[in-house]
Amino acid sequence: MMNGYDKQEALEFMVKRIHAKDHPELTGRIESLISQAIDADMAYMHDTGVLDEDGNAGEGYYEDDEAFEFIVDTLADRNELSGDEAVKMASLIAEYMDLQQAYLERMGLVDWE
Repeated sequence: MMNGYDKQEALEFMVKRIHAKDHPELTGRIESLISQAIDADMAYMHDTGVLDEDGNAGEGYYEDDEAFEFIVDTLADRNELSGDEAVKMASLIAEYMDLQQAYLERMGLVDWE
């Protein structure tokens, strides 16, 4: 996990900003999927060296498209989603990516500019 990152706080921040009506096929699973997305995102950052083993900034570069694919593939496999379900979940993950960025900036954990 990233130093200074509070997963529960991040999850609450994101879930209350996601409109379930925009993801009707995922009703009842949004919070679980966002929680899993956070875990997969952190795994991606550790695997690629964006974060070091202590959760500090590493030497790696966060590649949005790569991270997105990693998160979608990880969640699709973990939840045994069909191709159609994975496509629908991908729209949720796209929203997650924006909300994760907003949370990180709000907390002063990153400054991508």
